[in-house]
Amino acid sequence: MNCRLANILTLLSTLLLLVACSSNSGQQSSVISASSFSNDIANEAVMGKWSRSCALCHINGEAGAPVVGDNEEWQRRLAQGEESILKRVIEGYASMPPLGYCMSCEESDFRAMIAFMAGTNQ
Repeated sequence: MNCRLANILTLLSTLLLLVACSSNSGQQSSVISASSFSNDIANEAVMGKWSRSCALCHINGEAGAPVVGDNEEWQRRLAQGEESILKRVIEGYASMPPLGYCMSCEESDFRAMIAFMAGTNQ
């Protein structure tokens, strides 16, 4: 179990570095900071759920999933509106299964996860 926790922490640290080092972060930060999901904060519990479900596809763009920190791609999705994004997460969309494999997630969890991946809650 300690090894698994260490792996999760390493993964999260790497993701945070990738988001922080994104070449587009300075260019679009003012646009994204005023975007949807900006008040939804991903705490440790939410990030644990994220690493067990969403990370499977959103780290490397598996099956066309938008990658964490890809500001341009997330801006395109955020333009569709919060309601549309949440509906797709809950019902499933394209290759993403309903609830993104996170059966224990609540809507507030999904909002915080989306904010983390889109970079709107920084």
